[in-house]
Amino acid sequence: MIHRRKFLQALGAAAPAPLFAPTAGLAAKASRTIADVEPRLFLRDDFHSLAGISPPLEKSDVTKTVDVLAGSSVNTLIFSLGSRGGMCLYDTKVGQMHSTNVTKWTHPVNYRDALHMRQLATEGWDRPQLFCDRCHEEGILFFASAPLNIGADTTDRSRGLGRTSDFVFNNPQLRVGVDSDPRAQHVSPTRLNFMRPEVREERLRIYEEFLTRYETDGVEVQSEVLPLCQYRETTRCAPLLTEWFRRLKAIAIKAEKAQRMRKRVYARVPTNPKVWEVVGFEVKTWIAENLVDGLICSPSDPELFDQDLDLAPVVGLARDSGCRILVECGTSIQRRRESRVTPSMLWGAAANAYHQGANGFGINDMVRSQEISYLDDMYASLRPLASPERLATADKTYHVRDLPKNPSSFGTGLPGTDPVLPRILELGKPQSIPLRIADDLPRWTALDRVSSVRLRIRLNALEPSLNELKFELNGQPIPETHLEITDLNYRFVNEGVAYQGSHIFDFELGPDHYPKRGKNVVTITLVRRDPDVEMEFQIQDVDCVVEYHHHRHFGRDPIDY
Repeated sequence: MIHRRKFLQALGAAAPAPLFAPTAGLAAKASRTIADVEPRLFLRDDFHSLAGISPPLEKSDVTKTVDVLAGSSVNTLIFSLGSRGGMCLYDTKVGQMHSTNVTKWTHPVNYRDALHMRQLATEGWDRPQLFCDRCHEEGILFFASAPLNIGADTTDRSRGLGRTSDFVFNNPQLRVGVDSDPRAQHVSPTRLNFMRPEVREERLRIYEEFLTRYETDGVEVQSEVLPLCQYRETTRCAPLLTEWFRRLKAIAIKAEKAQRMRKRVYARVPTNPKVWEVVGFEVKTWIAENLVDGLICSPSDPELFDQDLDLAPVVGLARDSGCRILVECGTSIQRRRESRVTPSMLWGAAANAYHQGANGFGINDMVRSQEISYLDDMYASLRPLASPERLATADKTYHVRDLPKNPSSFGTGLPGTDPVLPRILELGKPQSIPLRIADDLPRWTALDRVSSVRLRIRLNALEPSLNELKFELNGQPIPETHLEITDLNYRFVNEGVAYQGSHIFDFELGPDHYPKRGKNVVTITLVRRDPDVEMEFQIQDVDCVVEYHHHRHFGRDPIDY
């Protein structure tokens, strides 16, 4: 039995300075890495991955995330080895290790992270290389990630979190500062300015360590706060960032030769090219000069669920270039009965991505060394996401982009992707809602594989019997003979009252009324309005639910006794 008092005493005595020796024998181990494999389905993890495990750690605990993913369709793990505050979540030789500048802790989770970090240093367990080794044993690519833009939180409380480095605290002259541009209203002025050469050099050293000290398969360059400087500086910052990528790519090429293994550079970018212009991302140049091996395309807020990203511009730009396009999907829906997406919603998002030409797909959610709880059977949920062929007949929920309950400040002021819903229904004024689906319904109908196709519309504050509505799909009226209405006006569930004041208009569509593959338009018109109310009638949700038989004439529950 481990004596915990001695364990904690040992941690308290551990020196905060770097303790790891450089990793040896990298080239000798390179034969274990995965050849001729590219990212197809990725998941993320971060420094909180061990926070659910009580100290002291066993060595197998450190890479538990990999064991959770092993045997699934996931072939790439992106691990955040750097924090937004500039700390490294390992015993770095070029930066500062998490928790080494804290005297008093202000958060229990971060305190536990510190206990784990100190144990790793004391035991000599080199977390990044342990991940590299374990991922390669399981046939998974390992990418290291860190933010370009650091220092967004320099409050007194943040000092007790262990995530903000002395480089950030001690160099206020390097901060972006107050930006008079109205688009910067909710963007942190304390983040470090990428215009400053000291900031660029500090970040490059961290990424160089990822590539040269460890057997990583690549790095992901990302920024959680944009722009990297003041808005008025982005035009001048753009070539500096491109030159930074040139230097990073040169480092990756040199590391490839030294370690005899692929070293990829991926950049996470907003999908909308208009954002690139505003924040100073010269993506076209990055692709033309082969500075990036791939782009991870995300919505304006990477954490929010959005399955209708328009990939045409970026796919067209990358065509014939060798630059791979991955699509990242957030999982937060917040305003619903549940806070996270369902597997069928993720399958719809992935199907839309592949149909538009994406090379891969990923979920912006942390594994955190345990199964992803909202996916029910995690392995069954992940399995179709790596294969357009398996997705073709997977059940899907196509959900029109909407406004979250608590809109994030991520990307505030940027020309992101505006929510389509909710929409106000006014008398006699048609509301047209775009709906993208990837299914080839005529093909699967001919093979007797389609079980049902439903168009599901949730309207708020409207009594169906006292108002008249007209529903159309691609300009064709949907007969009400196909309609079933579900009353949610005051429906109690375990979580409370669900969707108060709502009704769901659920149309079972026949082949003559199926949506087409690609872009569709759902049109809703309020033809007659109840004169006794002054409430706004709103279109809250529009979904298309497609379900399949496992094979021809295969009913799911054909026997009820």
